[in-house]
Amino acid sequence: MTTTRILSLVVTGALFLLASCGGNDGVELGPFAALTATEGDAPIRLTAPTSKSPAAFFYTSSNTSVGRIEGDTIIVGVAGTSTITAQQGAKGSYYPTSTSTTLTVAKRVCEAPTVNENGVCVAPATTASYVTSGALSWMPTSFGMAWAAADAFCKGVKINGSNGWRLPTQFELTSLVGSGELANKGWIMLDTWSSTAGAAEKQHYAVNLATSTTMSFADENKAYVTCVR
Repeated sequence: MTTTRILSLVVTGALFLLASCGGNDGVELGPFAALTATEGDAPIRLTAPTSKSPAAFFYTSSNTSVGRIEGDTIIVGVAGTSTITAQQGAKGSYYPTSTSTTLTVAKRVCEAPTVNENGVCVAPATTASYVTSGALSWMPTSFGMAWAAADAFCKGVKINGSNGWRLPTQFELTSLVGSGELANKGWIMLDTWSSTAGAAEKQHYAVNLATSTTMSFADENKAYVTCVR
């Protein structure tokens, strides 16, 4: 075998080793899927692309207002797009390498009367006062809706900075009226939904906050809404 032939084989072998162990451009990385979210969603745990290199990955975001990186997790921000880059450092014979994907965050649509506040649907602002009576905190009445919508509102919307609200029972509402706590608080003192089932199917009791009168309303009717926690 000639010297030229030997040198050619050595060079070919070296190039093969560089390609398999990294090379100047690093090893080829596996898929890094595109990401989608909606404002206010829970953080997204990133899954690293597959790699022959044992080096650890770290991540960057081109638009931190859309997605902020904390370790291997994306904190979802406002609507928009951001390029998320997975970077793998050098280790041993492996050169550094990277790959990127796109994070798309959609705007959260909030149904009235809720409003979008930093990507979260929250209760609308009101000049009326929140009330604490006994062990319960009360959201002031400022709007009306059908019973199912009222129930979903209390259970699903962030109110006064907190979750975990619900419709009050009929007894809780009448007790609140009797306590005198609503005087000069700016509440709308009209028929207000309770969570207590009414006298017939698809009915619930509503309590008039001015008179304490209780009536069984059809769920499709509108009454005012207060939530408790």
